[in-house]
Amino acid sequence: MIRLTLIAILLVLSPLAQAGLIFDESEKVVEIFQGQDFDVNLAKAEEGDVRAQYLVGAAYLYGLEEQEVEVDHEQGRYWLEKAAAQGAAEAYSELARIYRNGLGVEKDASKYEQYLAEAGERGLPSARLDIMNLYRYGDPEIGVEKDEEKYLYWLENNAEAGYPSSIRNLAITYRQGLGVEVDLEKAFEWIMRAVGTGDPISYRRAAEYFENGWGTEQDLVKAYMLYDQASPAANADKARVAEQMTEEQVKEAIARSWQLQRENEVVRPASDGYRYQPDVSDLEPLSLTPELDQ
Repeated sequence: MIRLTLIAILLVLSPLAQAGLIFDESEKVVEIFQGQDFDVNLAKAEEGDVRAQYLVGAAYLYGLEEQEVEVDHEQGRYWLEKAAAQGAAEAYSELARIYRNGLGVEKDASKYEQYLAEAGERGLPSARLDIMNLYRYGDPEIGVEKDEEKYLYWLENNAEAGYPSSIRNLAITYRQGLGVEVDLEKAFEWIMRAVGTGDPISYRRAAEYFENGWGTEQDLVKAYMLYDQASPAANADKARVAEQMTEEQVKEAIARSWQLQRENEVVRPASDGYRYQPDVSDLEPLSLTPELDQ
């Protein structure tokens, strides 16, 4: 895959073998930050508690008016560096922001990139997306240029992590040969992964593969079914495909679409065929990717 030498570079930049998030996705970090007991956290931070170090660092970085904590960028950076030294992804993200915006320090593009990469490698979703887009578009204000190799690395990294937009874009990358060789089979595999996440946008994209036989066999029933899953905007696509299908094929495609909706417990915008809502109770499950399932 698109790894090249970037993994080695990132490993050199990483001072720790262990990595991770100090807040899980169910926690509301802003509320925890605002509602913290600063004095208690400061005592915990001095004892080495990584969450407390992060919260104290953030309090100094942004201020905590209700607890009379004034902005002190130097102290903020000190405690965030302590938390980062213990592998806290969130702390690396804040350090990246410090050097991006020059909060108490000179702006430093190199440190901004390094810390943002550290946060991304340690699994912080916002950092993963930010650094991918940093290399995709560049950032002239801080002095970071577009970098196709690094963009592709993070695109694949985020696709592997399950981000639907990254999965779709990676499929486009292989389909169009954007920085890689054209590979329709890989493109098809990735777009079907996006479909597997339940991402509605991917249904229409995947339908194109079945309609045109890109990376898989042409299958108009599956194409129609997926266009039907997409949105009313795909009605013209369905009509185009239907012109090449028999009436029985159209009915099967509608039944398959209804089956998929029931399996996913979601109802898409109704097609004309839903006037009769087909009975799918005895319909065998349909694999969209039989060649990949083997």
